[in-house]
Amino acid sequence: MLKEQRIGILLDELSRNGIISIEDLAKKIDVSPSTIRRDIEELELQNSVRRVRGGAVSCTPSASFEPSYSARQDMFYDEKRRIAQAARSLISPNETLFLSGGTTVNELSKTLYDISPLYIATNDLMSAVELSHFNNVDLMVLGGSLRKNHFSLNGYFTENMISQIHADKAFIGVDAVDFDTGFMNFSVEEIQPNKMMIKASREVIILCDHSKFNKVAFVNICKVEDVDLVITDKSASEETLERLKELSVDVMFV
Repeated sequence: MLKEQRIGILLDELSRNGIISIEDLAKKIDVSPSTIRRDIEELELQNSVRRVRGGAVSCTPSASFEPSYSARQDMFYDEKRRIAQAARSLISPNETLFLSGGTTVNELSKTLYDISPLYIATNDLMSAVELSHFNNVDLMVLGGSLRKNHFSLNGYFTENMISQIHADKAFIGVDAVDFDTGFMNFSVEEIQPNKMMIKASREVIILCDHSKFNKVAFVNICKVEDVDLVITDKSASEETLERLKELSVDVMFV
């Protein structure tokens, strides 16, 4: 198959799905994974795609596109782990925490096994499973309607439970950040629980890798200036740092 044909198929898959797997695409068009990897590297130099572990994502996703949970787990995995460790450093014994849904917040949940005691409320099933193994955590699962394939609980029962909790800190994951609009998510179902966690917490901390900035998702969570701290990775631009400073939001680059 000609290189131009491979590139065409690769870009078509990205256009339809937002993410591609090197192994899956190699099997689909019957070439070696190393060939697909070279094609991706070339496209990345043109700013057409961005490499992630095992594949690539589009640099220009549409506002309506939401990758699957499993796909998001692999996107910028090293950055998410560093962000999670930085967030962990802000947590002290005896604190009450809200953990929202999302893969970066889930990475944070994995690190909380030795801060004792902690009182944690989450509507994310993946984080709840992680935290259920830790003897130091007093866990409240914010029960509600399951958002299938994304593992978050939402709706009336979730919101009713949040309304009765006051937290020291809320760690919130987001899908996009636009400095004029604010922090955004793809899912309408998750918006109200996130808003309520923010309102019920003394300190609000956003966890997001650099790829989320200057992007737009479907619905707004809050304005940028409504949060206390943003933790992101060192690949975030200098312009991003300046805009956050202008809005009086603290930022940690990790």
